[in-house]
Amino acid sequence: MLALPADLSELITFDSTSGTVLSREGKRLEFKQDFSAADFSDYTKALAAFANASGGVIMFGVSNKPRMIVGTKDMTDEADWANRLRDEFDPEIPFHIREYKIGGAKLYVVGVNASQHKPVICRKTRTKVMEKKGEKKDVVILQEGTIYYRYAGQSRPINFPELHTMLTERDEANSRKFMQTLQLVQKIGLDSAGVIDVSDPKPSILMSPETAKGLNFIKKAELVEEKGAPAYMVVGQVDLQHVVRAPLDDADKNLPTEAAKMISPVIKEVYGIPRISAQQLTLLLRQMKIDGDDVHCVYEKKMGRKYITRAGLKAVEDYIRQSPGPALQAFGSKAAKTTFLVKTMPSDGIFVPDEGAIHIGASLEALPKVST
Repeated sequence: MLALPADLSELITFDSTSGTVLSREGKRLEFKQDFSAADFSDYTKALAAFANASGGVIMFGVSNKPRMIVGTKDMTDEADWANRLRDEFDPEIPFHIREYKIGGAKLYVVGVNASQHKPVICRKTRTKVMEKKGEKKDVVILQEGTIYYRYAGQSRPINFPELHTMLTERDEANSRKFMQTLQLVQKIGLDSAGVIDVSDPKPSILMSPETAKGLNFIKKAELVEEKGAPAYMVVGQVDLQHVVRAPLDDADKNLPTEAAKMISPVIKEVYGIPRISAQQLTLLLRQMKIDGDDVHCVYEKKMGRKYITRAGLKAVEDYIRQSPGPALQAFGSKAAKTTFLVKTMPSDGIFVPDEGAIHIGASLEALPKVST
């Protein structure tokens, strides 16, 4: 947003005694005697043209011939300017309005900087009735899809040379920013870097779960009681609930039904059970305390989906092989547990529980007898 100076003499050259204005309209300056609601789109057109060039101001309260400070009475609210600009142009044009008093005259200045997101494009066609040679005609003031540019004292559709220069400069600026970001990430390290999307009023912070574990976020006005504890104060509109992981690789986007099929061969090998269901897999993940931990199992809130990552699949497989009893206890049926317990009983019929055994609350006498 353009910060307009407190002193009007920093914008134009004028005689404070007579009110005579010596400055002329140009690439960054336009004069208007009064604000007229009927000419609102003419003003927004000029601001868009300034934004697509090098920035500029419209000054209300200066007469045309002679060029004098005469002041103006009317000026619409800042909210009206914001709504009108948002309605007629994309992307949004940040602006600033300031009031100046010279003698008994009151002037208003509306200014914009060069846009950081060129080109600014007109999104709506506007006309107004004008009288020429006694005839009233609808004249197009704004044309949808047009890029307006500020030439010497004139706002009009951009010519090819200026458009080509604009797009080239934009691409070069984006390349510089990209290289600076890469250099910064390289310096910090991939495992310690994150990305903030500042285009949203409540921006998302994207980082790996490992990176997020090393951060402590606190809201503004909260205190860190533990001395020496690292803390990062969120002073903007960042929603702490939007701390999310980086986008998953396709190989990590395994839905529960898909993951269950991938785990089933291990289930068959260890237990002799042909398959495991998605619901049984979820019970196993909960037993392992990795359901929704954002490393082994990720919940994607926008799509309402749950994914088991490659790390999750390996963790489940390792758990089944290393602790088959407790694993089966989490998801197996009573018959499956009994069968597995009998299968793991020693051939002499003497059962000695170990850390992999299942305790189902039944006595050995209640189990099917094993022949010796």
